[in-house]
Amino acid sequence: MDIGRIDAAATLGDSWLHRVAPASKLVAFALVLAAVITSWNVLVVGSLTVALLAVAASARLDGRLLLTLAGYPAVFALIFAVSAATSVLGGTTIVLKAVTAALAAVTVILTTPYPYVFAPIQRVVPAIVGDALLMTYRSLFLLLEKFGNLLTAARLRAGLSAGHPVRAARATTRALGGLLIYSFDLSQRSYDIMRMRGYEGRLRVTLPTSTSPGTDALLIGGAAALLATSLAWRFGWQALNPYSWVVPLVPLAALAITLLARGRTT
Repeated sequence: MDIGRIDAAATLGDSWLHRVAPASKLVAFALVLAAVITSWNVLVVGSLTVALLAVAASARLDGRLLLTLAGYPAVFALIFAVSAATSVLGGTTIVLKAVTAALAAVTVILTTPYPYVFAPIQRVVPAIVGDALLMTYRSLFLLLEKFGNLLTAARLRAGLSAGHPVRAARATTRALGGLLIYSFDLSQRSYDIMRMRGYEGRLRVTLPTSTSPGTDALLIGGAAALLATSLAWRFGWQALNPYSWVVPLVPLAALAITLLARGRTT
């Protein structure tokens, strides 16, 4: 998993979805997640997936990165589906629900800087937990850079190559050991610096406001419509199931239009 690419997509992107207020995106995510949990109709869940793909395409997100990250839960969902599902359709629905929920989360992560995602969580969890989440973000990149440097140094000193797997394993182990020691030192130094600068047990993150409240309302309204559709098919399935094929038509049309418009502008 390339953490750098995820962070770059969230902080350097300039699409309409990047400009939506983080709080609005989190509300929309909660509504979509509720829709995924509510529905067990494979066509309805598939419609949610297509709708999210249309949103991601309109925000010009990296499709390969998006689908790779969203596909990780499919492996575990497939294992659960094989052991728990009573039919192929039921197993397909389980996997699709996991992928759709992950797709919603990844879309938020790729369009929202890390501190803004965890700022609302920081307000409801203990201070030390919220601060740890924020400091982990900074430390992660420092540790990744340090690990890369250590691994490069180990390769140069040991003559690491593809033809020496034992030597490669030893060099990697040494690099990880050095990284562990460095992480302890980094943690202590970071804490000392924060104390010197006046840290008193709470880091504050101010959430940015939206530059277009209408877009925020449209995003939340669309997510609410998805939840309403999911609820309608959940409680009125006897009457609505014969018409389930109609549900995917709207998101499919939206995805097709978005891809055509994106192709013309590239």
